[in-house]
Amino acid sequence: MADDEALRAQINAVFAENRIFAFNQRRNPDYPEMREANPPQRKLLEAWRNPAYKVFTYSGGNRIGKTTVGAIIAISTVLGEWPWSGEKLTFPHKEPRKVRYVGQAWESHIKAVVEPALDFWWPKSVKVETKKNNQGVDYFWNAGRKGSVEIMSNVQDSSVFEGWSGDLVVYDEPPKRDVRVAAARGLIDRQGRELFCMTLLKEAWIHREVIKATLPDGSPDMSVYNISGDIYSNVGYGITAEGVEQFRKTLTEDEIQSRLFGKPSYMSSLVFPKFNRQMHVKERFKIPLDALVDIQIDFHPSKKWAVVFLATLKSGFKYVCDEIWDRGNPKYIAEEILRRIRNRNYERVNSIGIDPLAKGGEGNDIDVYSIMAEALASRNYSLETASKDKDNGIAIVNDLLLTENEMPGIFFFKDCVKTIEQVENLMYDPETFKAQKTDDDFTECLYRLALKNTQWYPEVQYSNKDRKPVML
Repeated sequence: MADDEALRAQINAVFAENRIFAFNQRRNPDYPEMREANPPQRKLLEAWRNPAYKVFTYSGGNRIGKTTVGAIIAISTVLGEWPWSGEKLTFPHKEPRKVRYVGQAWESHIKAVVEPALDFWWPKSVKVETKKNNQGVDYFWNAGRKGSVEIMSNVQDSSVFEGWSGDLVVYDEPPKRDVRVAAARGLIDRQGRELFCMTLLKEAWIHREVIKATLPDGSPDMSVYNISGDIYSNVGYGITAEGVEQFRKTLTEDEIQSRLFGKPSYMSSLVFPKFNRQMHVKERFKIPLDALVDIQIDFHPSKKWAVVFLATLKSGFKYVCDEIWDRGNPKYIAEEILRRIRNRNYERVNSIGIDPLAKGGEGNDIDVYSIMAEALASRNYSLETASKDKDNGIAIVNDLLLTENEMPGIFFFKDCVKTIEQVENLMYDPETFKAQKTDDDFTECLYRLALKNTQWYPEVQYSNKDRKPVML
């Protein structure tokens, strides 16, 4: 027994000097230096193994381990491996790794938060030489042939971030946009990565340009990996529920949303808050021929038409598989729908619906509805008017985005860019508490399709094999 206690004491002494080697390990009361990653941190570390991801955002409420995971990934990048497992990190070169760690003000943030975090997690078994700047901060951490970490401040002019090349930039709290652009420029040569660790209280451009980044064709940039967690995800991993509740008492309702749940004011009114790119956006594949396809049309006489195609597969999953965003007269749009049906091999069109306002009233045989109905009927498709039960439709879409089984029931093909854009951005009006009526054409189509609640059924095959012959 004495020998066991002596061994544990020896191991704990090693871990106390090299805490990063004991990170991401299951907690053990015999080894108090072991630190288990909380759920959002585990997701980040797992995603980091995928070379397709180049930009990572780790955002949410206060005290979810943002600075901790930023410091750990910065140090691991310099070491070239995950220290707790020895798993090598992949780099496109064999030079010493270079990391920039961007904090906020020198005194109140970098000296008080960033520098102590690096010092806490830096393994004493890895020799490092530090240099101080005029503010007394150890701003340069040089580990020789392994690499270096350079701490910089968001208050510095963006010009000082130019003329650098490296493997990683870590932002502890949101940077200014010009700082981000100058720092990211230095990642080109080494195909480097960015990690944003932040509570989004300001710098709304990050949500617009980083979290919701798009490619030139408007499709989501799937090289961006977003993680969001609330303060409760770190309970039991360094903080207590009692401590959180005491903190909660000091906050207003808006502050509770931002500081506990990580939802800034510009995100708190999202109509579809459950939408997640990593979960819901998929590469296009051929829709099975037995899938049921519902089509919904949203028309306006003075702007582009919006058309959304929703496929229901035998598995029960639904896919937003096509969209049309075009100008033209009713006959032209109807023919575009027919072309899309033919070109995509949508064999089982279950329904085609349109905004009820397309009907011009009794006795009017040249309204939008009639023109489109005639064009579709020429290919044996009927046209119906859609439901206007918006509130229930929105609720059904949200239920599909994350079902009661904690898994998605609806997905979006990556090239359905306008539908994805509007699902991501549609917000409630703060005065009416209704979904806003701007940039909602595709979401109007989507909620109407959801209201249909289409359930897959097998194709009916007719056969005369078992019938008795009759004399005519």
